[in-house]
Amino acid sequence: MLSVTEPGREGDIIAAMAQTISFGINSAARHMALALVYDLEGFSKFVNQPDVDLFVPRFFNHVSSAIATVIYGGFPYWLPEEEREEWGEFREPVHEKYLGDGALYIWTFSANDPLLLRPTLDLCNRLRLLARHFATVAQTAYDLMPIVELPRRIRFGLAFGEVYELERTGVQVSKEYAGVCINLASRLQGYCPQVTFAASARLIPGDTADLQNHGYVRVIAPNIKGFGSQAVILDLQQYQSLDAKTRTEYFAEE
Repeated sequence: MLSVTEPGREGDIIAAMAQTISFGINSAARHMALALVYDLEGFSKFVNQPDVDLFVPRFFNHVSSAIATVIYGGFPYWLPEEEREEWGEFREPVHEKYLGDGALYIWTFSANDPLLLRPTLDLCNRLRLLARHFATVAQTAYDLMPIVELPRRIRFGLAFGEVYELERTGVQVSKEYAGVCINLASRLQGYCPQVTFAASARLIPGDTADLQNHGYVRVIAPNIKGFGSQAVILDLQQYQSLDAKTRTEYFAEE
């Protein structure tokens, strides 16, 4: 281990830092951003199965292909036949990051960007439907890997807010992002285990009737770790299916 107290070792320390994660110290650029975090329920159990090493990348790629359809457009085969239609592109994210049992996606926006309105609602609709029908995605994966138990549920968390763009040092071109909305998106996806879609209420403005027309409900999540009470948007169908005890424990009416 290098000690900062050893004279003449500063160059060695800087060289060692270049091999780890470090950032430039200039003022970080700020952006308004949409953060999406998803988590595969039961992924740890999946990867702990015997002889699963070949199946892990195949399954993750299979899930990523479905996410790509949501983001870049394509045919959502997991929907009931009468609901299937070709989806167009939302927008290419500026950042994607593998998180071990899921992934993070970030989109940045200018202040007057039209994608802050209706297209963001379209993205939420697609994610909500993918979460609702994820068992179909998992079932099709069994054709590729029939001998293992696969995750059957995916949870999405979305939040909007300011992020800071960080420049990596010691690598060619690489950026990372930090911001409250990223942390909130992560908390939302794991807040209530029975809920597979949760978005910050800042994403979908509107009164109760308007939200319900789009298939959503606005409620209060009073105990989000590190955030306290937050107004959130949930899949109305899923919220109504929660048992009374779960609703009372995790949510409150406005």
